[in-house]
Amino acid sequence: MENGAQEDSGEAREAVVLEESRGTGVITGGEALSLHQKETLLAFMDMYYESLANLEAEDCSELFIEGDSHGELRAQVDGTSWTSEKDGSFQAAVHQAAWKLIIGVRKASGLDLRLLSYSYRLDCLNVTEMEDGCVQVEVMEYTDMRFAHTPEIDSSVTGLRHFFVLKQQEGKWYLTRHLAYDSAYSHFLRRENSDRGREAESMSWEEMENLADELIQEAADQIRQRRLQWESENDQSEQARAEHAYDREAAVAYAREWAEERNPQWQSYDSLGGNCMNFVSQCLFASGIPMDRSGNARWYWFSDANRAPAWTGVDSFRDYADSNTGYGLSARIGAAFGTGEEGDVILMCDDGDYNHAVIISQVVQDETGETIDYLICSNTGNYRDFPVSAYMYTDQELVKILGWNG
Repeated sequence: MENGAQEDSGEAREAVVLEESRGTGVITGGEALSLHQKETLLAFMDMYYESLANLEAEDCSELFIEGDSHGELRAQVDGTSWTSEKDGSFQAAVHQAAWKLIIGVRKASGLDLRLLSYSYRLDCLNVTEMEDGCVQVEVMEYTDMRFAHTPEIDSSVTGLRHFFVLKQQEGKWYLTRHLAYDSAYSHFLRRENSDRGREAESMSWEEMENLADELIQEAADQIRQRRLQWESENDQSEQARAEHAYDREAAVAYAREWAEERNPQWQSYDSLGGNCMNFVSQCLFASGIPMDRSGNARWYWFSDANRAPAWTGVDSFRDYADSNTGYGLSARIGAAFGTGEEGDVILMCDDGDYNHAVIISQVVQDETGETIDYLICSNTGNYRDFPVSAYMYTDQELVKILGWNG
């Protein structure tokens, strides 16, 4: 894979490989970082991925110490209220709870979502020495991985932005801060702020653990409901018809080509709430489904100033797919989850708000030929052939793409 992680032969990598490690990691472009600083960053990433390999959260508290508040870090990554200004013990608690949440969701799926292998690369973008001697590091992560239930398939996460703050104490470097965009950390803390109406920084270790348990139970309930629908709704005889067939192969080919990048022919909305629906709309358009400027239900994009809300907005697309009966897209909202095919769309909901969209790139079946999962492609974050069952959004709805009329 072009942006995949590569093997590192440097001593920094060798110094932090865990004895039972299933993967490798490297830092590139980090000439301004010392060997020991790199070791700390790699140790953190190893600990995270080993937790996912074993589906048991490792104790990362040894990597964090208290540090002064860094307003510069907050200004770069905080568009809401979730960024921590607390000490290292709070940061360790956040990460333990977030890792527990990720692992709990994967266990609740009923599938074997252990990582068999992983290979990550951290591209160093910026290194800034702070006035107090701390070092702020901005990196972009590119990771390939293989899951136990799809052992022959490379799944990837690319372009995931991380911010770290490192502090030296008694000759050793520790973390005082870590933030990542499109991660369980931000998801976890945003949920706390929106649900409880309070600052996440005031939470204790125990409260974070309890919140993680609540979110895991919520995810398990959503997965259970989806499984019941999966098993009970199989009659597609009365579904809508389309005059023109859907070219699923073309849609998936486009999805795989552009899951990790942005097609320069289109506006990117990563910094304006996310590029996910824009990406899925592009996939459908690449299959031959025409833009629709007719009637009240519309779906088109000619420029940022000349577009229909349904092209880039998840809720608006859902309304369009559900209501359009004339020219253009023909789809079925809320189809039985187990009837998905390559090229179908999955919409994801958080607290009643549909705010993420992905496209199915492959159907995963067991030895009996029964569908058990889907691999998906998406933008913001950039996922390629990633199990939808491992997604942090567990409230999911299948949209059957039937073709188009006209």
